[in-house]
Amino acid sequence: MTSFWLKIIAAVTMFIDHMGMILFPGQIIFRVIGRLAFPIYAYCIAEGFRYTKDRVKYFLRIFILGVLCQIVYTIVERDIYLGILLTFSLSMILMALQEKCIRGLRRREYRFCAVYIISVAAVFLLTCVIHVDYGFVGVMLPVLAALFPDKTRRLLAFAVGLTALSFAQYKMGSTTQIVCLLALVPLALYNGKPGKYRLKYFFYIFYPAHLVLLYAMGFLMR
Repeated sequence: MTSFWLKIIAAVTMFIDHMGMILFPGQIIFRVIGRLAFPIYAYCIAEGFRYTKDRVKYFLRIFILGVLCQIVYTIVERDIYLGILLTFSLSMILMALQEKCIRGLRRREYRFCAVYIISVAAVFLLTCVIHVDYGFVGVMLPVLAALFPDKTRRLLAFAVGLTALSFAQYKMGSTTQIVCLLALVPLALYNGKPGKYRLKYFFYIFYPAHLVLLYAMGFLMR
């Protein structure tokens, strides 16, 4: 399975999830199906970070789109919290520092490791003060997926993170998050290739576009 099909699965399940949240809040089945979206996107963020030719541009695309979506969400919902794209923006900062830390350990240079540890602690404190989508564990999921060079250990680390996410969400009252572990099936089938059809900018546009569509439908259904 290529990354293109992983993103299609993530996009479809995310659309179903948000459809349930906005249009059918009483139908839990939509939210159950939607639990597959976040872990697949989190893994794809780590893969994108690994293979992109320009990490700065990659980060800026995610961050700027996240800020724009944040503004719209805050206006519509009258609520302030950091959405999923800003969660992933934090992940990418930590992934970059983690990579420098690993390189530093090989050279016995420890300053980047200190910066990395302090940054992880800072993100943890941030998630304690501000509502960040999927919390500290959500920020760390892509970081875990980028930790090892080989796929087997990456998936094992990611599975540990998903288990921790399920437990954390359960403690917060979510009984459906454990379904996210099923995302490990398509991720295990992922072959590390982008696929014939990439549609890179489609997936960037799809996120705000589907939210605008669903909120518009919700407004018309009132």
